Amino acid sequence: MNIVDLSRPGLSQVSALRLPDYRRAGLARLDCNELCLPPSDDELATYREAMTRVPLHRYPDVSGEPLRRALARRWNVEPTEILLGNGSVELIALLMLALGGERRAVVYPDPSFPQYEVIARTHGLEPIAVPLAPDFALDEARYADALDDQRPVLSLIASPNNPTANRFDPDALSRLAARAPGAIVIDEAYADFSGQSLLSRRGGAPALLILRTLSKIGLAGLRIGALVGPPDTIAWLDRARLPWNINALSMAVACAALEHPERIEARVAEVVRLRTALMADLVALGELCVYPSDANFVLVRSGRPARELEVGLLERGVVIKNVSRPGALEGCLRITVGTAEENGRLVEGIRGILRGG
Repeated sequence: MNIVDLSRPGLSQVSALRLPDYRRAGLARLDCNELCLPPSDDELATYREAMTRVPLHRYPDVSGEPLRRALARRWNVEPTEILLGNGSVELIALLMLALGGERRAVVYPDPSFPQYEVIARTHGLEPIAVPLAPDFALDEARYADALDDQRPVLSLIASPNNPTANRFDPDALSRLAARAPGAIVIDEAYADFSGQSLLSRRGGAPALLILRTLSKIGLAGLRIGALVGPPDTIAWLDRARLPWNINALSMAVACAALEHPERIEARVAEVVRLRTALMADLVALGELCVYPSDANFVLVRSGRPARELEVGLLERGVVIKNVSRPGALEGCLRITVGTAEENGRLVEGIRGILRGG
């Protein structure tokens, strides 16, 4: 008998996450949907000063109270409505741990964030993928049928969606939240770039939870995620949270960053501007289908094999995400919005590949 024989059956159906080797100098990293704009020197000085005040020989605040207060101010909610996680993926895992059990289902759209399926399988739940419409819109009727038929304990809907980059109709999301037999989570990892959030509607359905993150607005290295919901629900789920899951340095830097929301909003606005310019340049190439985007990345489809573009761009020092698979994403690539220089390298690289250069 070994550890493989003793493991959950679902573990054999998933693979560990692997990312490219980024050690090569000068790479344009347009594959992970991070913010392309680094903090300014003034911000870095503020972060360093905040970290010097952290008592490293002591455990951090076990509930993350200072950070919950800072996030509550940003989102106009109460600190008691926030549960912190080591990135949003830990909170997804926490929900599945708390709600899991034999023959319990998790429902989500397809295509969407691959970790929904991975985490469901590793926690022993049954993943149920509901296809999106051909234009990647949420098929409300089909999703409602899945809620009625499968009776999931948890439903996860990313809006804006990854990798399709589009946001879903907020009224449809509210109707589905009211209909859901279990908890329903709207994953708003990219909401800062869309101008739309369901945070103001969270009182409309008792089981509606909103998942947010600081990873996409310039603080990916801190690994800060947050679940927003009714205080009694948050207090109950807190029982499943590992103590001290957010380290003291991450909390200190995040709190310092949130003291200057205007800096965050300026970077978000700049990425939206860069996104608009990038999409126009990609359309001008004439051989790509460029889908609308409400996120900090763009989905494109090529008539050529996606692998050809992926490899060709890597040879030119540009890393993108090949999301092509049979079905709705056939031939698709996901491209993070980069700096103007990085976007220029990307477009010139694609032009060269398309021309056979």
